[in-house]
Amino acid sequence: MSNPRILKHPGLQPLWESLERERRQQQVVAIGLMIGGILLAIGSVVMRATWLPLVGGALSVAALWWLYRLLTVQPIVGFRRRLRDQPESIVWVYSLITERMPFGFKTTTNATLYMVDREGDIHAFDLKPDEVKLVTKTLNRALPAAEFGYSPEREMAYRGEITDFSGRRHRPPLDF
Repeated sequence: MSNPRILKHPGLQPLWESLERERRQQQVVAIGLMIGGILLAIGSVVMRATWLPLVGGALSVAALWWLYRLLTVQPIVGFRRRLRDQPESIVWVYSLITERMPFGFKTTTNATLYMVDREGDIHAFDLKPDEVKLVTKTLNRALPAAEFGYSPEREMAYRGEITDFSGRRHRPPLDF
């Protein structure tokens, strides 16, 4: 990277907040599953079912393992390190803004920023629509080798197929 200070730029703050918000949501779900499993195991005493403690215990242990993983893995640190040490691994960045308009009335607007890496993995970040342009401009400085913006040609190049919103997939012709 040409300037490592760019990762501390306020223009990337919404990106880091998105990662942290998703992590917090997963923690809440893991805690809820753990409590649900404990209640299921305790409720088996009242219902006199022999299989409920096993299901409740398994659910609680799985939720506890998931919560442990969420608390030990720091996605922000890993993503900052990747942008600092391997900025060339991100090859394509684009955003999608979705407006929900039931009966013609605009109710909500959501934005998702997508980053595609060399392996074809797609990383999605939920942002506010007014933050997308700032984050994209800052990432444009942080990722000089990446392509920005959506086009069907780029989707074909990086994903190998174009998804039509009617549900059909357009694949490239086979070369024999």
